[in-house]
Amino acid sequence: MSLMREKRGAVKRAQLSIFMILGVLLLLAGIVWFAIINATERESPVPREAAPLNAFITACVKDAGDAAMRQIGYTGGYADIPQSIAADSTSYLRAGPIDSLRQPYWWHDGVSSVPPLDFIREEAERMAAREFASCIDNLSAFRQTYNIAALREPIARVSFNEKDVSVSMNYPVHAATKDNATTFSQDSFEASLPIRFTRIYGLATTLMEREDKDAFIEHRTIDLMAMDENTIPLSGMEFDCSPRVWQQDAVRQRIQELMSVNLPFIKVQGTPYSTTQYVPQPEGEKETFGNSYYAQHYLWDLGAGDFGGLRTAFTYDPRWPMVFNARPGSNGLLKAEPQQGADILSKICLNIYHFTYDLSFPIKVDVIDDTPQQPYVFSFAFKASIDHNQPSRGNTGYALFDQEDTIVSDEYCANKDVEATVLTVDNTTGDPVKGVNLTFVCGRYSCDMGQTEWFGFGAAAGIVERFPRCVNGVLKAKAGGYLGSSQFMQTEMDGTTTLVFLTPTKEISAIKVVKHPLSNPGQAQLLSASETASIVLAAKDSEFKSYTLSPSSATLPLQFLTDTQHTYHVSIRLLTDEEVTGGYEGDWTPSLAQLQGAESITLHAVQQATGTDEEQFAFMSDLGTHSAKVPLPQLT
Repeated sequence: MSLMREKRGAVKRAQLSIFMILGVLLLLAGIVWFAIINATERESPVPREAAPLNAFITACVKDAGDAAMRQIGYTGGYADIPQSIAADSTSYLRAGPIDSLRQPYWWHDGVSSVPPLDFIREEAERMAAREFASCIDNLSAFRQTYNIAALREPIARVSFNEKDVSVSMNYPVHAATKDNATTFSQDSFEASLPIRFTRIYGLATTLMEREDKDAFIEHRTIDLMAMDENTIPLSGMEFDCSPRVWQQDAVRQRIQELMSVNLPFIKVQGTPYSTTQYVPQPEGEKETFGNSYYAQHYLWDLGAGDFGGLRTAFTYDPRWPMVFNARPGSNGLLKAEPQQGADILSKICLNIYHFTYDLSFPIKVDVIDDTPQQPYVFSFAFKASIDHNQPSRGNTGYALFDQEDTIVSDEYCANKDVEATVLTVDNTTGDPVKGVNLTFVCGRYSCDMGQTEWFGFGAAAGIVERFPRCVNGVLKAKAGGYLGSSQFMQTEMDGTTTLVFLTPTKEISAIKVVKHPLSNPGQAQLLSASETASIVLAAKDSEFKSYTLSPSSATLPLQFLTDTQHTYHVSIRLLTDEEVTGGYEGDWTPSLAQLQGAESITLHAVQQATGTDEEQFAFMSDLGTHSAKVPLPQLT
């Protein structure tokens, strides 16, 4: 009996094993079946009659993405130059005759301004959507053949991958032939660009980080200056009774010449470069890069390995602006006066000199990918800085990249299932503020939450609204007469209340700039038709800044804080065909009463319109002192 029971148990276990195996096989078959079905749906062929329409839209996606990425490459990460940069001529390099060739500096004057990868992606998405809309032209070329309904404005998605850039355009289209024999519907169209942007951006940012650490450009420039001691005096001692004199303008031009000739020989270790490249020598001898001075001193180790075949190129153009100051010097000259000995040494003259230099100049870097059929170039610029013959690359701040134009997602914003209250309050008076536009941002998605309204017969202002779920959301508030506000907001549970405090401001659109000649500061003149003034107001006790241009084709008022009295640093640059001819640097403390009643502002600047380049550099270097000779800004 016991033996029979054991046999029956073994049979049952065998049957159970068979059923388990069959179940697993059925499950695997189901997975494979659904995968085939999904793949079939994704790869469903386009009707032959609709193929031209599909091909046209897909080509526009690729062209739009390519145009966006080329623009990103020209400007170092921007689809459009932000107004805060365009209004400040010291914050970008004008690398060509047109505005699109402005390159915002990644580092300048102690401020790091490297655009984050997410910011660049959103810039590319915005421009790709814009270029796509222009390319398809509402599909007008196909409307004689098809009845077409485009169900929404295009929304671009750009992904930076290891080997390419993928562009997806959310643009639901329903089309049918005129006889309705063939229909075609598709929600999105995709294209791939052979641009290895992740690698390219990685090399660019690594180089910028190492420049901040190594000051490689500054050290090479100082070496060049030291190697031409006859033209560029640094330190020396001579037994000579004749004074030594150097023209500051000639010294500056020689430094610029040396940089423009030598800095392009900089190579990055881990990138391809030719060791047999011909290197010109002053003596006329022929030498290759591999056995030259450059191979030992101009090969830059970034501390990384291989960069996947990407190349780099470094450029300095003497026509680009340079801040140059040499000391001790006077009237455009550097002088070394001999000192005569006493008594028995009276016939011996000793000429000892030591000069120090301050330099600030742009460098442009190209990161080049030659692997695609059409090479891709990503260019960015930064300033090199030398103070008293030493590199000066201390960071005093970081630029903020406000990613305002995030992608609006109807699908995400439609899933509002968390109720929350938002109250908007004047930060100075504590009074409620009505009519504030609220936007909720979560990652890539932006949702319009409407305007605040009165609660409780005017006792409060705000909204009670359902929000989409987000752990680290950002609530943005904008209202006329107030500074824009951004703060974190969590939408994980019902019933939360968020207070938004708004700082009041005063906007002044009527702006007049008056220039005063340095030779006669009492004389006042209006700007000529060819002159423009860039104006920057920076609060001394906060990070608030306001920018404008005068005259400006766009309405861009100057903005002042009115929560309390503030001192502003006023920085003005007078520009004639992008050349700086004057300006203003100084502090100013307007009272709240003056601001509240003001309708216009008059700003004053000092100008030296003529003179040598060296005289102009000296004038701008001491602009703060010259600015004290003209009136402070006037509110009326």
